[in-house]
Amino acid sequence: MNKNIKMKIFYYLIAVLGASALNADTLDVEIHGVTKAGLLHLAIYDSKDVFESDKGDKPGPRPGIVSGTVKQIAKGIYRDSFEIPAGTYAIGFYIDANGNEKLDTNFLGIPKEEFGFSNNAMGAFSAPKFEAASFVLVRHKIIKIDL
Repeated sequence: MNKNIKMKIFYYLIAVLGASALNADTLDVEIHGVTKAGLLHLAIYDSKDVFESDKGDKPGPRPGIVSGTVKQIAKGIYRDSFEIPAGTYAIGFYIDANGNEKLDTNFLGIPKEEFGFSNNAMGAFSAPKFEAASFVLVRHKIIKIDL
C-alpha cells in the first residue's frame, strides 16, 4: 500500500473517530443509599416499549437499550458515566444480591432486592411508565437516584 493511501486511511479514521466523539454526550449516573453489595444490572433505554416490558429477567444488551452495565458494587454510592448520543432516555436497575441474574420477588411479585428508576419514578403496582422516568440528554446530565 503506498504512502498516500495509508495517509488517506489514517485521516479518514481520525475524522470518523473524532465525529463520533463529538456526537457522544455524557450521562453521569449516581445511585445513593445502596444498602447491600451485589451485582448491579443497569440499563439505559431509548424505547418506551422495551422499558415498560422489561421485568429484569433478561440481562444483557438488546434493541431498545442503548447502554448500561453489569458490575459488582458495594454499599454506599454508585457512580458511573456513559457516553451516548443526545436523546430521550429512561434508566432502570436492580442490584442482584444473591447472584442469580434476576430481580427476585416475593409471592405477591414485590421485589425483594433493591431497584430503582431515573427521576426516582415509581409505579403503583408495577414499574413506572416511560414518561415518568424519562429525561432528555443534551451534552451532559447528572441523574441521581435514591434508594
